[in-house]
Amino acid sequence: MSIFLLFFVAFSLGKELKVPAQNATDHVTSEPGSQPSSSVYDTFQSLPEEPIQLVRPDPDHHKLLEVVSENVRHLHYITSSVAVVAVVGKYHSGKSFLLNQLMGKGERGFSIGPTVRPQTMGIWMWGKPLVMKNKDEETVAIIYLDTEGFAASNISEVYDAKIFAVATILSSYLIYNSVKIIDQGDIDYLDLLARRTRLFALRSQITKSKWFDEFNHDLLQFPPLVWVVQDFVQSTEGEESPQRWLHKIMSTSSRETEEHNINLLSMFESVDCHTLFLPATKKSLLQDLSQAKEEDLTEEYKEERDSLLKLINLNLKPKIKNGKSITGPELASLLEILVAAANKGSLAEVPSRWNAFLEQMHLNSVNDCILFYESEVNVLLRKHNYGAVNATELASWHDRCLKKAQELLDKLLLGLMNTTLKGQERLLKAAGEKFEKIEDMNEKKIELRCSEVQRQTELKVEASLDSLSFPIKGKDLQLILDKKKEIHIEIYKEEVHSLSDHSSYQRHLNQLLVGIERIFNGVKLKNSEAMEVILKAAIVTAINKFKESSLNINDIPRTSTGLQSVIGTSEAAADQIFKEESEMASGEEVYAAYQGYYKSELSKAVEHLREENEVLVGKTCREKGAELIGLFTEATSPKRLSFPVNESYLEQRLKEEKDNVFESYNAAMANFEDMQIFVTVKREISNKMEEISAQRQDQNYQAYIKEVEIPLKTAKKLIKLSSDKYDTVFSLRQHMEQVCLLNLDEGKASNWPRPLKLSIINRYINNEKDLRDLLVSKEGVWSSIKGFIQWLYSFIDVLINGPEL
Repeated sequence: MSIFLLFFVAFSLGKELKVPAQNATDHVTSEPGSQPSSSVYDTFQSLPEEPIQLVRPDPDHHKLLEVVSENVRHLHYITSSVAVVAVVGKYHSGKSFLLNQLMGKGERGFSIGPTVRPQTMGIWMWGKPLVMKNKDEETVAIIYLDTEGFAASNISEVYDAKIFAVATILSSYLIYNSVKIIDQGDIDYLDLLARRTRLFALRSQITKSKWFDEFNHDLLQFPPLVWVVQDFVQSTEGEESPQRWLHKIMSTSSRETEEHNINLLSMFESVDCHTLFLPATKKSLLQDLSQAKEEDLTEEYKEERDSLLKLINLNLKPKIKNGKSITGPELASLLEILVAAANKGSLAEVPSRWNAFLEQMHLNSVNDCILFYESEVNVLLRKHNYGAVNATELASWHDRCLKKAQELLDKLLLGLMNTTLKGQERLLKAAGEKFEKIEDMNEKKIELRCSEVQRQTELKVEASLDSLSFPIKGKDLQLILDKKKEIHIEIYKEEVHSLSDHSSYQRHLNQLLVGIERIFNGVKLKNSEAMEVILKAAIVTAINKFKESSLNINDIPRTSTGLQSVIGTSEAAADQIFKEESEMASGEEVYAAYQGYYKSELSKAVEHLREENEVLVGKTCREKGAELIGLFTEATSPKRLSFPVNESYLEQRLKEEKDNVFESYNAAMANFEDMQIFVTVKREISNKMEEISAQRQDQNYQAYIKEVEIPLKTAKKLIKLSSDKYDTVFSLRQHMEQVCLLNLDEGKASNWPRPLKLSIINRYINNEKDLRDLLVSKEGVWSSIKGFIQWLYSFIDVLINGPEL
């Protein structure tokens, strides 16, 4: 028995530790520091603006890695410091799209596939690095790496580990990409890859002979990690930050046992988290993001993308070796070292936490029974073309296959009681783990199938509505939509009827209902917009009809009654046009708002018509007013009145002429007397006649002055000679009046009325600068007091003796 067991142990371990015969370094032709001919590239700027594959799978695919030497040579032309940003994650999770967004390449960057088939093989770089200045003003070339996705079909964990290890150690900044959420599987797988890479980094020192100085541990340090969750639409608990959310998940996921302790936070220099909203809302773009342009992206996505780019730029540092930044040639050498080390088995020897059941006893019988179990399970999976299977049917099939495998193991280990028990335990555990994966994968397939049918059904709904011609009456449109909904819900149910007992079925049915409602809302919006187009056109046509009906061709002013009649007729015509033109939209939700808008526009048109008519009426009134002002001016001219004349006579004549003007204006404009403009123009005429009347009074005064000019000048001389005798303004002014009166009494004005003469004298004193200056010279506090007393005596004298005649 011991020999039998040792044979199987040795045989199993021999298979597990077998090293591939072909070494990846056989494919490396360029040595570190070698330079291509200057005719290939003259400068760093001549590097190609396209993806370049640096590492590819071997021809057998996903066993060994190969350095693409002709492409790695491009790195030798980057003589400045380099910083590497790499994106890793599961296949078809949007890594290439994310990189294109970070580089600002949009649809012109790395290839993006619309199907579930992986697009990126190996490791690719963007040919022409981006350039930035660090805080020390050092030029740094930023190299972006796109990597093959993890967990793809028929790809081993060892191969994933190789890709992850090379990308991680090359990176200055590592982005782990996932979609929608962070689950336990993601954390476990990243933990596995990180632990393998940690051990690989230590074992890779055996290749240090390719370096010209001592091996530097800086190059094997883990970079900062940011976990990017794309298509993230949920909200974190208590609106905590994505970083706290990730740390909380990692903390709650930590498992401390004697065998392991998941602690990703301690492996990387730092661990951050950043979420990105859906990049687009159109289903066609979400299915193929290579068609999405910058303007197609959602505002939330662009804001969060720009925030991520800012985070990377703030934390990005060049790769360091011995305290100095490495350049492109040194990075090329490091890449070759890492690929060679990965191919030599450093990763393959690291035990997987998920394959912990492979201990020291690897019995072929158990392995054979496990293979038998897998083949039997595959019978059902092949029957369903490896698609989604009803969960109950799959569980029942698992039980049957496991029972057969257990019966087979009993026969293979017949008589080995202890070994049989251990073997059964191992088989049960292995089958349980495999079924757990199959079940988990089937859950994902069920989810994917229901999700795919949901999306396809929504696309069918959209396609079925493309032929609709808008606008459609709201009630009629609702009948159409209800029928479409009924038909396509049945289509969904028929497509996934075998999965109807699964929660994904009902969840995606609910999501389909929401999606159809969203599509219907879009259709209703289009229909509403079409209704609005009709209503807007109806408003324009109706308002134009009002303007046409109310047009004043000859610009003849209308009376209030006539204008109101035109307005009434024109409004009725406009209302009829609006009613006819907007009949399709009548009864719709938008109708009331646009009807109100139409009434508002019609009111504006009516007001404009009133304003135009008021302008015409005002023009007519002002023309008549100008004519009457002319007659008033002629009738009160100095030639007609022969100035100077008695002031009371002048005032009487002016009043009579004003009354004549008003009478004529009222008679001529009687049709418009109920309009405000009539009153306004009448006021303007009155103001103008007041100006002319003031001119006539002044002209009459000037005529009087001319008659008595000589006596007044004589009086002025006498006043100037005797002004020193008077020390107050009051006494001096009384003196001036008395001297002027004495001189006027001896001339033509001797018989003029005393009030007329005093009026002429006062105007003369006020208009003569010399006399005004004399009065000003007598001003002062004492003069004012004394003058007031003199005035008071004079006033008392008048009260006692009466005014002087």
